[in-house]
Amino acid sequence: MNIVFTVSGTRGDVQPAVVLGSELQRRGHDVSMGVPPNLEPFSAAAGLKTRPFGYDTRAHMNSDLVRTGTRTGTLRQRAAAVAELWNYGWDQMVEETLELTDGADVVVTGVTTEQIALTVAESRGMAFATVQHAPIRRNRLFSPIPGAPDSLPSWATLATWSAYDSLLWTLTSHRENTVRRRLGLPTVRSGVPGRIESAGGVEIQAYDAALCPELEADWTAHRPFVGFLDLDPELRASIGEDIELDQDTASWIAQGPPPVYFGFGSMPVPDPESLVSTIAAACAAVGERAVISAGWNDFDVSSQPGDDVRVIGAVNHDRLFPLCRAVVHHGGAGSTAAGLRAGKPTLVCWVSSDQPFWGSRLTRLGLGASTSLRGMTTESLTAGLRTVLSHETGSTAQRFAQTMVGPRSAVERAADLVEGRVAPK
Repeated sequence: MNIVFTVSGTRGDVQPAVVLGSELQRRGHDVSMGVPPNLEPFSAAAGLKTRPFGYDTRAHMNSDLVRTGTRTGTLRQRAAAVAELWNYGWDQMVEETLELTDGADVVVTGVTTEQIALTVAESRGMAFATVQHAPIRRNRLFSPIPGAPDSLPSWATLATWSAYDSLLWTLTSHRENTVRRRLGLPTVRSGVPGRIESAGGVEIQAYDAALCPELEADWTAHRPFVGFLDLDPELRASIGEDIELDQDTASWIAQGPPPVYFGFGSMPVPDPESLVSTIAAACAAVGERAVISAGWNDFDVSSQPGDDVRVIGAVNHDRLFPLCRAVVHHGGAGSTAAGLRAGKPTLVCWVSSDQPFWGSRLTRLGLGASTSLRGMTTESLTAGLRTVLSHETGSTAQRFAQTMVGPRSAVERAADLVEGRVAPK
């Protein structure tokens, strides 16, 4: 089969697609990847045919539009910023999806590009699959409102989904129907979720069902759970990331008790220096050491803030997490998976997207705690650390790790689902 991936977003969005694409290519399929230009080298290093798709997401995440656009200025200015964010890169990605999928049998996409990919798939008679990293469809258990408690009654949760889906369709219906008219398709009056099933598509839930056991029975077969899609050692080595910790970091870790890991991935941190100071103070309050990974942020790794705090660059979680006592991160699905698989209690300091959900889930399951990164203080971070460093939370995390779907099983399940979209020729 000719299988094309069109994926936008950060490393956390693209990596699962690269994992799945690599498995499908291993099975003999012709796989092509469309990924953001800043992540094109990552995908190509995995041995996949790769073309740039959409905009540079790292530059976008660090732009004034993302950092401050929706939170500063007049109400009119903030509304304009929200509208710009919703439509950012849309026209470009429509054109590139049409180009990339010419002659394809299947298009595989992600959350931010489902609307484009589903429309193009319909116009060309292609099969459709999407990879989702958290529950993003209507359900009675988890609200789409960031930070909403799991304890909402089911009717209230369903009401928030109705409002959310209605708002999303209001914001995006015009642009989708414009593309549909161009492609000779009839206009539609409802959003993507209800149309994927009727089109024979599949929504691959790329996370463990054990984290959402209540949903597994509720959702039909077109939303199957497969487990977190992560790089196995062989694939990680092929892209040059299966590296040992640098000598200085390894020596520092060995010289004392296991540190607490801190890392915020691609999330923009407005004031890295202040955050490092907050982390150092909170760790001092609980008597722990800290190792801080810069990710996409401008942490100063040339000088160290103290003997008990180490600032490092990007790092292989699989190498570092087993050496840590606990992990603190932004709550991206990839970081969440790495921490859980390592059996480490987790403090989620969330910013947006699916991150509040993962923070809430880990808290509810006794695997960690959660707080908002924005406005986080030494006191709130200290309180979160006390929770995740408790014996009970640590023991629960260790037990849970034994129940998780392994990376190999997860990608095999996902690949089977993609192959199942098209009948053998």
